[in-house]
Amino acid sequence: MVFKPHPNNTAIVITDPQNDFMCPGGKGYHLTKDNIEQNNTIQNLEILMSTALNKGYQLFISPHYLYPHDYGWQFTGNEQNMLLGLRMYQKANDYTPPSPGADFVHSLKPYIFDRRTVVSTPHKIASPQTNDLVYQLRQHRIEKTILAGVLSNICVESHMRHLIESGFETAVVYDATATLSERDFQAAVTNYKAFASATWTTQEAISNL
Repeated sequence: MVFKPHPNNTAIVITDPQNDFMCPGGKGYHLTKDNIEQNNTIQNLEILMSTALNKGYQLFISPHYLYPHDYGWQFTGNEQNMLLGLRMYQKANDYTPPSPGADFVHSLKPYIFDRRTVVSTPHKIASPQTNDLVYQLRQHRIEKTILAGVLSNICVESHMRHLIESGFETAVVYDATATLSERDFQAAVTNYKAFASATWTTQEAISNL
């Protein structure tokens, strides 16, 4: 079956478009810099998001925040240990602005703050199991999703798997993602091709919108 998006039933979902992993000065940028530059991730996200909005598609943003009380978790996995150890995605509470690292990438803000864009509650580990993304998608009558963001093999892949198992036909724009190494990136692409209904470059994605 060919994946055919339409503005009436398809959303662009972006995971963690925030400074800590994506921009110089971010607490995890030293880990992702090479893969971001290799994939041209930021520019590809700009192209994908701007083209989608111009063609009438709605954007959904699934951010990642960590609050002071999250440092009291009784157990954590390796990914959580990394984020907590680097003190990434810091936010004091729901009522205060995020830290600079948890703030959205500046060049993506025009699309994130577009009046049509939906910003979900934050996910806590890697998938939308812990936020309201799926509920928001259903409330907007979305049936298909096109996914991009960071990290390729963690949050993007976890979102892909969860959305597919929640009944959403899903495509992934792999060069609008990035992660910690080329090996991790290629592992993610292998899994995108195994599960997603389409695995596209940014140029392929915008030509199909």
